[in-house]
Amino acid sequence: MTGSSGPGIGRDRARDLARHELARSIYQPSLLSRWWHDIVSWLDKLASPTTGGTPNWLAVAFLAIVGVGALAVAVYWLGPASAARRVRGEPVMGDRSRSAADYRRAAEQFAVRGNYQAAIVEMVRAVAVGLEERQILSARPARTADELAALAALAFPAESAALAAMARLFDDVRYGGRQGSESAYARVQILDSHIRSAAPRTETDLVPAGQSL
Repeated sequence: MTGSSGPGIGRDRARDLARHELARSIYQPSLLSRWWHDIVSWLDKLASPTTGGTPNWLAVAFLAIVGVGALAVAVYWLGPASAARRVRGEPVMGDRSRSAADYRRAAEQFAVRGNYQAAIVEMVRAVAVGLEERQILSARPARTADELAALAALAFPAESAALAAMARLFDDVRYGGRQGSESAYARVQILDSHIRSAAPRTETDLVPAGQSL
């Protein structure tokens, strides 16, 4: 007997409605979830023992290579190189109370003690202050190593490659935590000597207006 609310839903109709409802996108796993499931399943199959019960050494070797590669990427992006990239805009100069000769003497003292990291930093600062003392660059304590190299290369184009290398070295040892070396320090010394003895291409101020102290 049928109730006053109308005929009920039959079994076949209910099954069809349920299938239709479950087919809606809200009940389906996301594309990312499906990808992750497929990757995990694939790795599980690779790592599973062979039919003889022995480990799948090819799969183990592959997973080891992937792990080492991931670790190397993490070290690169989170280690000293990353720190150097993050602070690449930091200025070369600290205080402005010392002359270029003072910086050179400090660099030599650090080098004698074997602290080439500090010696390189002081020698690069000697290069910067030396250019300012000769009025080749205007005094600007906030100048970065890259800016120093680019501006100095305008006056000494023959030293542009060495100046760019000096800027990278400064960032690495000053902010990237890299240890300096005697040979690296010697290269900056030689560059400083070349610049001191060479005549600039122009004696005019190479810094645009509004960028001085």
